[in-house]
Amino acid sequence: MKVLGLACAAAAHGLSATRRGVLLAPVLAPVAAAAAEQPMTTASDIGSYAALTGESSTPMGVGTMAGKSRPVTGCVLVEAPRSAGATVSADLVLRGGSVATVAFDAPGLKLAKGFYYDVEARDKLGDSSYVQVVKGGGGASGAAIADAVLRRDGRYGAFGPPTNVKVVSDGGAAPRVVEIAFSAITPGGTETPRRAAVAVAAAPGSDDAVVLVSSASETRWKGGGDALARTVSSTFRVEATRATKLAVGPASDYRYEERGGLRLPDIANPLDGFSTEPGFGSSGSIGGKGPPLGGGGWPPG
Repeated sequence: MKVLGLACAAAAHGLSATRRGVLLAPVLAPVAAAAAEQPMTTASDIGSYAALTGESSTPMGVGTMAGKSRPVTGCVLVEAPRSAGATVSADLVLRGGSVATVAFDAPGLKLAKGFYYDVEARDKLGDSSYVQVVKGGGGASGAAIADAVLRRDGRYGAFGPPTNVKVVSDGGAAPRVVEIAFSAITPGGTETPRRAAVAVAAAPGSDDAVVLVSSASETRWKGGGDALARTVSSTFRVEATRATKLAVGPASDYRYEERGGLRLPDIANPLDGFSTEPGFGSSGSIGGKGPPLGGGGWPPG
């Protein structure tokens, strides 16, 4: 700016181009020299996040939330999950017109809350146990259970489908437990070996299987994670079932409206019920049975 001001002042006083050059030379020379000493930076010269921003990046592992889509677990919740002492329980809408109350005991784990979770307990070491509903999985093989848990849109498929999948064991009763080994893909594209114990429980009145996935990294698994996973898995149970008219779908979940869904009045006569007041009209009512708007496919179908 100072250089531009000097140039304008020289021109205003009617100095010739030659005389202006002589006047401005002592000022322009250092500027030109500094520019010559500082090479231009191009995209090929930027080799790291720090080089681009001047800040250090935060490492991301398979459990990092950043960039993750919400996993599909098949859970349609009648109400919020409950936690009493070490016991976690929840009411799930299942196919076949039933609601199942499932529960498990998770000493040392805490009920996880927030948009990302359905029914899950976690600790700071990375141990976790979460509930998943497997459509038509009542009599599924161990391999089929593993495929359902490790779906591309599931908990461990956010950055790519899990690899190196192996059913380690499958057995037991009340509940049956399927142990699987696999590698989850991290945001950086590397593979992280993990292990999981999947407890499988049947719900009377439905062909769905309700499973509890207790998982940890392979390193943690060898350091006590396996014992915790087996302990939690052994307590998984369906405590009760009851008949319901709720269908498995987004509008049946208690969180539906909180996440942008809209329940319309249940109108039997399409020519009636146009009042904005729910009590008006012979068939207009607010019952949550009308066709849903919004929701974006949440939760799973």
